[in-house]
Amino acid sequence: MTEWRAFLKFSLYTFGGLAFLLFIAGSFTFSFVMERNVKIAAGPPTSYSNIVGQELDNWLKMNNQSSSLVIEEDTLSALAAVQYSEDEFADPDSTNVGFVAQKVNADQYPEVVSLGTIASLPLLIFARAEIGENLTMRDLANKQVSVGPPGSDVNQLMVEIFNTTGYSATIDARNDSTSVGVEQLLAGEVDALALLTSLGAPIVRELAANPELTIVNLDRSSALAFQLDYAQPATIPPGFIDYARGIPDEPITTVAVDLTVIASMYLDEPNVLLIARQLSILDPRMRLPSDKETYPTFTNTQFPVSDIAREYYRDGIPWHYEVFPPALISWVWIPISRVVAVTLFILLIFRFVVPQLRKLRYRSAGAQVGLELRLVYLERRHRKGKALSERQVRELKRLIARIDTPKVDTDKKIKNRALLLLGQQEEVVDSESKAP
Repeated sequence: MTEWRAFLKFSLYTFGGLAFLLFIAGSFTFSFVMERNVKIAAGPPTSYSNIVGQELDNWLKMNNQSSSLVIEEDTLSALAAVQYSEDEFADPDSTNVGFVAQKVNADQYPEVVSLGTIASLPLLIFARAEIGENLTMRDLANKQVSVGPPGSDVNQLMVEIFNTTGYSATIDARNDSTSVGVEQLLAGEVDALALLTSLGAPIVRELAANPELTIVNLDRSSALAFQLDYAQPATIPPGFIDYARGIPDEPITTVAVDLTVIASMYLDEPNVLLIARQLSILDPRMRLPSDKETYPTFTNTQFPVSDIAREYYRDGIPWHYEVFPPALISWVWIPISRVVAVTLFILLIFRFVVPQLRKLRYRSAGAQVGLELRLVYLERRHRKGKALSERQVRELKRLIARIDTPKVDTDKKIKNRALLLLGQQEEVVDSESKAP
């Protein structure tokens, strides 16, 4: 081996070893800085996300995980908080779980992943009954409608509906919080209120049972949902809100939006599994249409699905979570598994790939050109009367020995093995028998 090749080999092995050591250190460091404290940003008490958020918070605490819950009506602000939660790893004040039920450009949030779409939330517009019966959007012209604060799911949906239907200029939209909007509706200070929540939410039952209120129909809901692009047409059958009271007494046409649970991609794996496990058993009536093997259906979600959550919905809890405590898995199992996987990959490369490359060293066109250039260089030195160095002499001797060494004919070797299995020997035909 020439000196420059020896130096190149030494450099490659040195840099490769350093890279491998850095990978090991990075694997353990990454496990140390993962977000193990869960902070959930849920919607207002009237929202379904608030109910789910409370369930997740209680579930995590029952499993000895650090969890907290905050109320955030502005979905976009909560989403931005989840996106930038990795700036302060392991900060208990860092929001890393939230809910989205609106149209979002996921490219703006590359650190956010989906843990599952768990419900399809219908839009419910409650209006004062004194306005009339069988109300539609056109009946809200020149009326005051509370649509929630800017940035919230319901606000975005209602603004798009106003723009699509052409009523944005005639409807007086009020951007107060949902709780304030409910109070104003009951006090007669606004004519209508928009809610985007579960039919089973207590506020929905309360408002639907109020004789002074009625629910507005969204006529041509299929066409409206098609124009909105991210909503689906929905029909609320009679008695679906309150079966005993028969509320509503007539079918209500509207649109619905999927509710997606989002999280920081840096959220610790055990917490992701705990959240996914609880989501899979919450509110079966509101699940998207899907069977047990494919739940949840991730259709129309705008964020990439967490690989950990996807594997759970497909295969269930990994076996090592049944054997080892989550803390041990977070601190030891996960980094070691990464290191072992990469180590096995490197060993396989050296075992099967590198030997094949060495065999092709002098067969490739590039190696042949390099050898030719090397000989031309040595011949030029020889013509100038310069003696060969010991290293160059050894190099030429190795080249001659390699050429003199008989090469095995692969086809002939295979043929002999096949004949041996058949109990035969290869027929040897000498040159004299071939002569005429």
